[in-house]
Amino acid sequence: MSNLALQQEVKEYHPIPTLKLFHESPAEIRCCVGPVGSGKTTAAVWELCYYLPWMLFDEFGFKKTKWVVVRNTFPELTDTTQRTLFDWFDWGHHKVQRNNYYLNYPDGPQLEILFRSCDRPLQVKQFKSLEVTGYLIDESIEIARAVKNMLKTRIGRYPSIEQAVRWYKEKFGTLPAEWVEAIDKGEPIELPRFGIEITNPPDVEHDTYSQFQWQTDVPGPLQATPPLENHEGFWQPPRENERNLRKNYYEAMIDDFRDTPDWIDMYVDGKPGMLIKGKVVYSKFIKAVHVAKEPLIWSKGPLYRGWDNSGNSPACVVVQEPNTMEIQVLHEFHSDKLGIVDFTEMVVAECNQLYPDAKWMDWADPAGENQYSKREGGFTSNAQLMRETCRVIPSDNNWEARKEGVNRSLGRINGLLIDPGCIRLINGFVGGYHYPEIGNTGVFSDKPEKNRFSHCHDALQYVILKLIQSTRANEKNALNEHLREQYINQRDAAAV
Repeated sequence: MSNLALQQEVKEYHPIPTLKLFHESPAEIRCCVGPVGSGKTTAAVWELCYYLPWMLFDEFGFKKTKWVVVRNTFPELTDTTQRTLFDWFDWGHHKVQRNNYYLNYPDGPQLEILFRSCDRPLQVKQFKSLEVTGYLIDESIEIARAVKNMLKTRIGRYPSIEQAVRWYKEKFGTLPAEWVEAIDKGEPIELPRFGIEITNPPDVEHDTYSQFQWQTDVPGPLQATPPLENHEGFWQPPRENERNLRKNYYEAMIDDFRDTPDWIDMYVDGKPGMLIKGKVVYSKFIKAVHVAKEPLIWSKGPLYRGWDNSGNSPACVVVQEPNTMEIQVLHEFHSDKLGIVDFTEMVVAECNQLYPDAKWMDWADPAGENQYSKREGGFTSNAQLMRETCRVIPSDNNWEARKEGVNRSLGRINGLLIDPGCIRLINGFVGGYHYPEIGNTGVFSDKPEKNRFSHCHDALQYVILKLIQSTRANEKNALNEHLREQYINQRDAAAV
């Protein structure tokens, strides 16, 4: 690198320990996770605007590279990600109309950076013909999986193979052995490709949590599935960047959000959390109150299952009622792959192992009774198919009554307690199960969004509503019996 090129870099950057590891990683796809104020956006723009272009220039002779920077909404893109990049690399040329940025290092690489927002999966089409060296996704947990997958197919496509070969020969006089071998075999050359994702902590079910091989300690459970190849992640510890922030930065934040401890866990302490979109359905839910500290124990009494059995993503919850109107959720089941018959058999088999000789009552979505044609003729329904394994009874499909049933349980002392292993149900309460905003109007739908959290919550509503109705019926019968006895006693006394 020439002295003239070095003069262009007038600002100093000293990465903190986790970000230093992030910069040193050779992985094609890298992710940095951290709380707010952790410096991850700064690290990402330095990687994009400095480290990677100079590495490609020095090791491959690439004179030009092209990058795309993606964030959920246009205001967030321009007000945060773009602003951070401009603050550090303020000597470039910004073409405002196209929202592209150009950096030219004297005697060094030239960069073209495309800024794009993408807040809906349907916007994936804007990336279909993109040809770039790599991408940077800011707040990647807010970007749809389809968009990320599309971007991964568009990196390593700039420069073209022909241009890359010319530049390499100009710099080194010969080609690397693996390139020569590919050419001899008539195979395409694999050019360098890079993806950078930065984000606040995801929930433990999110793709980000499971796709990366984490190189630092993660404050959460082990990954349920193996990470993807060539994906490395770096999870920052809390307050790692505190010396670069204003005094009492986190203390003031903790004070501002003292009534929302889940927010503090995620955005201050860097723990896996739930990104809240829209308006939460259950404002009475408090994680510290309604989630048990230790796994719940079956009391050996009757057990009740609630089923969402009407769609393509079946779900089931197992609850017990150790005391009247004290509901405990012991287990959750859900699947995006199994049909209703296989799912029911799986749930029943596992329940028989977990709770041997238990007596069961099963309530399900009334829509599961809807009939449809069979291939061999005649009609059936999901509920009818399930009854070959367990006896399901239709619950109540009144949405307001179902919601109110759960709300009443949340508001009652010991009314609802959830096993800590019910991750999807808990994350749904925190915010995954929500009323979606209608456009950008600030107005929310009157029905929750159908998503991966809604199925377990529907199942919970079906069983809680029926338990409450049963309790009310028992109380009513007991009251009637008491009044009857009172009347008989008064009548007999009067006769005497």
